[in-house]
Amino acid sequence: MPPFIPPMADPSKVNPSLSSERALVSFPVETLTRFLHGANLDKRRHIRAQLEQDPVFSNADKPFLSRERQYVRSLEKAAKLVEMQKKNKWSGEDMLIGMMMTGDSTSQILHEALFIPTLKTQLTDEQQKVWLPRAENYEIFGCYAQTELAHGSNLRKLETTATFIPGTDEFEIDTPTLNSMKWWPGALAQTSTHCAIYARLILHGKDYGVHPFLLQIRAAGTHAPMPGIELGNLGPKIGFNTIDNGFLRVHKVRIPRDQMMMRNSRVTREGKYEPAKNAKMNYSTMVAIRANIVRNAGFALGQALTVAIRYSMVRVQGGDRIPSQQGHEVKVIDHGMQRFRLTTSLALSYAMLMTGRVMNEMHQRNLKNVIQGEVGLMAEVHATSSGLKALTSDLATAQMEDARRACGGHGYAWCGGIVDILTTTLQDVTVEGENTILHLQTSRWLLKTVLQALKTKDLSAVPSGLRSALQNNHAFDQEKSTIAPGQPVRGDALIAAFWHREARILQEVVTRILKDGAGEEAMAKSQVRMVELSRTHGEGMLVRNFYEAIAKEEQAISEQKADVNKGYLPVLKKLCELHGIHRLLEQAGDFTEDGYVSRQQIVWCRERRNELIDSLRYEIIGLVDAFDISDNQLNSALGRYDGRVYESLYEWAKYGMSIVEKGKNGGVLGFDEVLKDVLAEGRRLNGVSQPKL
Repeated sequence: MPPFIPPMADPSKVNPSLSSERALVSFPVETLTRFLHGANLDKRRHIRAQLEQDPVFSNADKPFLSRERQYVRSLEKAAKLVEMQKKNKWSGEDMLIGMMMTGDSTSQILHEALFIPTLKTQLTDEQQKVWLPRAENYEIFGCYAQTELAHGSNLRKLETTATFIPGTDEFEIDTPTLNSMKWWPGALAQTSTHCAIYARLILHGKDYGVHPFLLQIRAAGTHAPMPGIELGNLGPKIGFNTIDNGFLRVHKVRIPRDQMMMRNSRVTREGKYEPAKNAKMNYSTMVAIRANIVRNAGFALGQALTVAIRYSMVRVQGGDRIPSQQGHEVKVIDHGMQRFRLTTSLALSYAMLMTGRVMNEMHQRNLKNVIQGEVGLMAEVHATSSGLKALTSDLATAQMEDARRACGGHGYAWCGGIVDILTTTLQDVTVEGENTILHLQTSRWLLKTVLQALKTKDLSAVPSGLRSALQNNHAFDQEKSTIAPGQPVRGDALIAAFWHREARILQEVVTRILKDGAGEEAMAKSQVRMVELSRTHGEGMLVRNFYEAIAKEEQAISEQKADVNKGYLPVLKKLCELHGIHRLLEQAGDFTEDGYVSRQQIVWCRERRNELIDSLRYEIIGLVDAFDISDNQLNSALGRYDGRVYESLYEWAKYGMSIVEKGKNGGVLGFDEVLKDVLAEGRRLNGVSQPKL
């Protein structure tokens, strides 16, 4: 069992610097925490408290574990979670909360968040009666095997085959080439007994495209690979090393016909194919993961910023030459550039969290529809989740790295906390679709929607903010921003600015594509601008969703007869305005290119951004505390709640020395093995017979 080192935060010994900062926050942090986490907050805390009473869930020694030991520790955590689920009669949602509260990644996430949802959305009701209880009770452990060695994002070209054998009423699963082996699935190498495998359906020699099947890959009892199955581990990765990502080769393995997942498409006993209403229904699990990544990006960035902001309020450095400081150093947070980079990133984190809510609600509506056979929302959800997944994972990881750098030298240490958060989150840039490909999918949806609207003269399917550009080009070209210098920048002005930018880029791309013939080759020529179109679409959604979330909360507070000008709401309004202004300034050229935003307005936006950052100076500790991340989840010497940074760094280093391997004579490892001879040779060359003290 891991030791609890360094000691957990002690509320009675909080660093005075953090205590004084928290005393200046203008709102009760608990109220904002409840807004962020909603009705599940008490449940989250209860489950987390249960977990953190058990030493197996301590993350403190994780930096010192080998990759193999990290994997075994993750299995110990997974086993304990299963035990607690059965003991406490947790629901599936409770189990997902439990996994989130560990502050670590286990292979169980692939079973609970990918495999089981795939069974629920792809198996018929009859099939679910057979397989779902086995998965939910952990009689079997599953993963999601889609990506291949030579194909990832282009699912249409997957090479694994599932050939129907009429004589035996079976499918023969085969990875016919080296390129076709499954490569990268998490929990595949060592953990899973079964997988949801995506393969090309071959009926009577005809290829019907990619469909999901259920394949047993390890034997019950022995866990040995099944006949015809070759499995292996991909080895060390940048991060996420608690998860056993692996490869799978299948050599003509037969499975019963009823192990094709047949809720959406099916093959009859006679070998007749009955297609799905929408082929994308087979990929609903993948869409769900993309939707989750959006909110997780905001939360992961929030974790990194919790570390960086708390540390910046404890660390003092420089500023002693400023006359007003009278020779004293200042807190790092009081350096203008530090405050700028961390506060603007914090605004982004909140915008992602608000957008993650919207994306999750959208996905849940679509999932309900899919289960009932309705696919009307599928294309929009697929396109929206693709672009937002790409945008938010790019932005989050970039700002997490900036937060790490903002911690100086200590940010480079694993025990600083951000390294593990960042390297784990980096997978989101590639997993479930490479980001450039996903941006192109989003822009394709936008372009096809607009081209169809232009053809039919029906704009109802076009996003509302883009319609004016299609209805009246002259009026659109004359539009000007309503940002008023000297006044707070209104939400409607920022929302309109982002719509205008998107519409202008959309016009440009549509014109170019129509000129080039409107086919696939025409789109291929416009890929660079199409990626920019998707990014602008996502940026606009981040801005709109943040404002809409605040408006919705303001209405709820008003209905309770409470004062909307007190508490956390005024602070969130400032943060929201800051986010919109900062994103506009980061791509100022896009907004000024056609004269929509003037130079005077840009200058004012810069001034207003500085005003907002300064006004939020004594709120940001409350804004990160509101994330409600425990020390065990954060696992950071720099970001611990009590601010005892230097004591923690020292304890972590001492623990590392206590477990380090000793040299062959009990001394420092490497001295007797190597260094002793090197130093002795140096003395010989210098004519020194004995070592000098």
